[in-house]
Amino acid sequence: MTNIIFSSICNDLKNASKTAGHPFRYFTLATSDINGAPRLRTVVLRDIDDQLNLIVYTDQRSKKITHINEQNKVSLLFMDSKRLIQLSIRARAEIIKDNSTLKKIWDQIPQKSKRDYTTELAPGKEIKDPDEIDFLEDKHFFSAIKIIPRRIEFLRLQRPNHIRVLFKREDDRWNGTYLVP
Repeated sequence: MTNIIFSSICNDLKNASKTAGHPFRYFTLATSDINGAPRLRTVVLRDIDDQLNLIVYTDQRSKKITHINEQNKVSLLFMDSKRLIQLSIRARAEIIKDNSTLKKIWDQIPQKSKRDYTTELAPGKEIKDPDEIDFLEDKHFFSAIKIIPRRIEFLRLQRPNHIRVLFKREDDRWNGTYLVP
């Protein structure tokens, strides 16, 4: 039974990376700053590979890049409120630095979306008016993050019994164990 659940998790994540309205498309990514304080933000699942590694895009000047460079352990939280399914993932994050990989991704991004990575000021900088943001013409700060899951906790709220399963990655194999919800 845990194999069926794991397969459904994989299918959901793959579909979310391709489907704008999927409930797992947007998820919460948690990092820690240098003092260990948690930082949360919503990110978009852009891609997933056969090893279940997830890809998100960001501005290379963002705090999440700084945090991952300082401490690469991250947590992810996905929620499907209609099916009452929650995925909580513990993972390791890597900044993708290969220029050819980044260029390949960049070339596939729609032109209107590329603008998000061309602001003159870094994300989080204070401004007076959101309508007066300056954009650069010939430069961008696009970056991508690869998230390598190590533990996936699945929780489905249902009656008469909730279902909770912990999956652990061990030598590129995933093993599932039921937990008390």
